[in-house]
Amino acid sequence: MPFYPNAVLKGLQDHADEIRAFVDDDTEAVEKYRNALRDAIEEYDEGSLQADLGLERYPGALPTLEWSNHDTPTISFDEAAEWDNHEVVNEWAKGVLEDVTSIATDGSELGPIDEFTVPLGLVQVAWNANHHHKDGDYDQGVRTRILSPNAVTEESDKEDGVRYTDGRAPGHERYRDEGKTVIECIEKFADRNPPPVVIYDGPLVPTFANRYSPEVRDDYYRRTMSRVLAASEHHGVPVVGYTAGSSQTNIAKMLRRTYSDRLKGEPFVADARILDGFTDHWGDRSLAFVHRQYGTVDAMEITYRGKEYEFATDVLFGYLDIPEGDVMDCLEFPGWIQREGLVDYLFDIVRAEIGIGRGYPEIVQQADTNAVLDMEAKRRFMSLVQEFAEEEDLPIEWNAKDLSKKRRRR
Repeated sequence: MPFYPNAVLKGLQDHADEIRAFVDDDTEAVEKYRNALRDAIEEYDEGSLQADLGLERYPGALPTLEWSNHDTPTISFDEAAEWDNHEVVNEWAKGVLEDVTSIATDGSELGPIDEFTVPLGLVQVAWNANHHHKDGDYDQGVRTRILSPNAVTEESDKEDGVRYTDGRAPGHERYRDEGKTVIECIEKFADRNPPPVVIYDGPLVPTFANRYSPEVRDDYYRRTMSRVLAASEHHGVPVVGYTAGSSQTNIAKMLRRTYSDRLKGEPFVADARILDGFTDHWGDRSLAFVHRQYGTVDAMEITYRGKEYEFATDVLFGYLDIPEGDVMDCLEFPGWIQREGLVDYLFDIVRAEIGIGRGYPEIVQQADTNAVLDMEAKRRFMSLVQEFAEEEDLPIEWNAKDLSKKRRRR
């Protein structure tokens, strides 16, 4: 299909005011939140602020023990103050990562493939483990799984025997397979010392899944991530959920609850914009907070290896100042990491991976490269389906619409 740049440009121009309003910084509101955060640090210790906010109201965030040990909401990464080129960052990162196993997984999916009369799908999850040895020790693998017709369709509510293609099914299956792969990696490398670090590309609290049906939300997302968190704690392998350029408002919500009179009527402001006013160097980080944004975290509980785990107040988060501007990355991690004194270790590993990756964790980029399924992969998949159908004498055929398209585009 031809691309019409003039029509696209006109459409963008028609929405220029709306786009400008969406991205404009409300600097006055940001400063009010920053002042409130300064006052909260001065006026409250960890216990009094937690008591004032409470758990049942979902105040967005709760302070951790770091709150009482610092007089600012951020912790300076002073080592970066004198850095003036990427080679220095690389040297520091290599020293931090030496003999540390960093792990990442990523997935991709195809489907439902509805060009045929039988719907099918494909999920592929890749994992990478870089041990950062001088001899280049490195492990990797790929999990590939066919999604059958029943997996990518759902029954009609009318009990008429009709099944409809579910376009979101491959994404659900991919999420669960990614979680299984993370747990397999944790179990595989748990005996290494120093402890491996798994960098998960996304949040550890899957609030985004609330838009799905309760069955899908709970089975595919909440239970999957609960198992990951439980495996992390059981085996002593840190897992960090990494969200680049986060727009979360957990801290903003906490401040609105704490200073309701001062911030009433103000728009919500992203945590990153508030915290950016307290950072000076590449690699500065925020204090760690307890994740209490919505009820999702309350529902995250699981039995793993015979032990029950609950995460209602045991998923923490903090922000890392890596990108330019007032954008910061969000790191979520299980509470046992703080109890074991590994928060600084965790942030250093993530900083180092980002430094080598020039803005995004190198190990995550490698997993993404190995997992991706593009149009060429789809073409090869469909060819294999055709060959399989012929060999097994199965009635899998092109549907009329797509067969017509295929002929026209030859």
